[in-house]
Amino acid sequence: MKKIIMIALMLGLGTFARAAEKNDSTKRDTVKINNQLRKLNEKLTDLQAELTKVQNRLPDEQAAAEEASKSSSKAQEKSRSEASSAVGGDTGDARKAAKAAKKAANETGDAEDADNKVKKDQKKIKDLNKDIEKTKEKIVKLQQDQV
Repeated sequence: MKKIIMIALMLGLGTFARAAEKNDSTKRDTVKINNQLRKLNEKLTDLQAELTKVQNRLPDEQAAAEEASKSSSKAQEKSRSEASSAVGGDTGDARKAAKAAKKAANETGDAEDADNKVKKDQKKIKDLNKDIEKTKEKIVKLQQDQV
């Protein structure tokens, strides 16, 4: 009889221990999910701040790229006219033409750099929007798992 009571007591305590363990793991899982949610929300905030920063500077960069393009066109036109006058002129005209050609090349390089900067920021905006969407999806998934 004592053996039966001891076996029943052992089984009861074992069942109780497993139940307590499951409850504790649920608490740990909830804490883990909450930590992940907090980190994802911080990441989302950082991504949105960076997106805002890039979007705010983009119009200035686009205006600078347009201005550089206009300046490049003017310099190229001046270079063409100097080159045509240097064909029948003296060495002074040739020097002026070479100087105008060098300036046109520099202006064109600046315009290309400005255009590349605009394209880079547009790509960054696109990538940030993708990252924001992925982060939001992860947050929604974790919140659904938590419920």
